[in-house]
Amino acid sequence: MGILTKLFSKEVLKIKDSDLGTIRSKSIKGSKVVWVSHRKFLGFEIEILIEGNKNIVSIVQKENLLKALNNETEIKSESTKALEEQYKNTEIEFTSIEELFDVIEISVNDHGFDLTFQEIQGENIFLNVHFKNNKQFGVSTEEY
Repeated sequence: MGILTKLFSKEVLKIKDSDLGTIRSKSIKGSKVVWVSHRKFLGFEIEILIEGNKNIVSIVQKENLLKALNNETEIKSESTKALEEQYKNTEIEFTSIEELFDVIEISVNDHGFDLTFQEIQGENIFLNVHFKNNKQFGVSTEEY
């Protein structure tokens, strides 16, 4: 293997989690690993990002994730409230999550998670609804 191949090759780890199934590493920095999984949630095929080490996902983050995954109705209701508020003073009428967004990702952290929505019409606009204890507490917007 050449030196450039070693420099730019990306190590991929896989583990089997009792709840998430087989998951693979998305990034590795020292002993910290961001694990990626895929699942249907709110009617969309989403990517799940959860941290851990090379052997296991974070127990705290997994608990936060499972609370969300097992309470889709509550998460959808909370997301709808947050997104309606964002659209309150815009020219676009908020109709429903399904009509305006693709749900693309859950990014879990030690305090809760962020649920990322991508606007269907403005394909480079992402809204992140921030959750703690399955209750939304804010929204951030990103444009690419």
